[in-house]
Amino acid sequence: MSIIYAISDIHGFYNEMKKSLNLVDLDSDKDNKLIFLGDYIDGGPKSCQVLYHIKMLEETYPDQVVCLIGNHDQMFIDWYQGKDLHQWLSHDLQMITTKSFFSENEFSRIFKEALLLKLSYEKIVTYFKKAFIKKHPQLLKWLSEKNNNLYYENNKQIFVHAGICETDETLWKYSTASEEFTWKFPAETGYFYKDIIAGHVSSAEVALNHEFLGKVYWDKQSYYFIDGETKLSGNIPLLKYDTLSDTYSSFRFNNDRWKEYIINRGNNELI
Repeated sequence: MSIIYAISDIHGFYNEMKKSLNLVDLDSDKDNKLIFLGDYIDGGPKSCQVLYHIKMLEETYPDQVVCLIGNHDQMFIDWYQGKDLHQWLSHDLQMITTKSFFSENEFSRIFKEALLLKLSYEKIVTYFKKAFIKKHPQLLKWLSEKNNNLYYENNKQIFVHAGICETDETLWKYSTASEEFTWKFPAETGYFYKDIIAGHVSSAEVALNHEFLGKVYWDKQSYYFIDGETKLSGNIPLLKYDTLSDTYSSFRFNNDRWKEYIINRGNNELI
């Protein structure tokens, strides 16, 4: 028996991520997998710490941890690689993500240097970019290498940040535009020949039900949405799939303890 775990849309919420990852077991069975669906940064105060922790996990469990890319990660990569400035600036206006790559003293010093040079906001951010590229070269190299990790597929499931083009069951890999993997909106629901596990859009928004905020939403057919909108919910949902019993489950935190609950107990036809 092996277990597949999936988690998405961490958005810089390091403590919440660690809390959910405490439920993951990669040691008792070397066939267990942990799949990150992207959007590691941009929102919470600890994007840099999130990236370093995921990098450490992948290096510790290279055959078990899979890291996909999300649209916020792509914007960040495009920015520090010099491909796009303005799209990233629109998402990090208060420089919350940028701050996470420096200590308070470092950030204050660099900011004062930029002000003395009478730089515009755009040039101040570029000034910081040069500083953190110098400080975190290996981390940024690692993240850049994920830029083409758009999906993960097995015989039962497709894991993706946003979605795929479903016009043809056999040609979806070729008919899905690269930006659709990470930017697809609105979210699609319904039947597909494989289960699709995605983030990107809040579970509550897809379900049209606020009760799914911070939880996994299954559309009763082929889709599982796991973006918990952590800034509002305070929770990063963890989806668990048991390959032996063909069962999807997740966890609730009540009375200072986690409780696992069943989402869908399948019939194991594809395992």
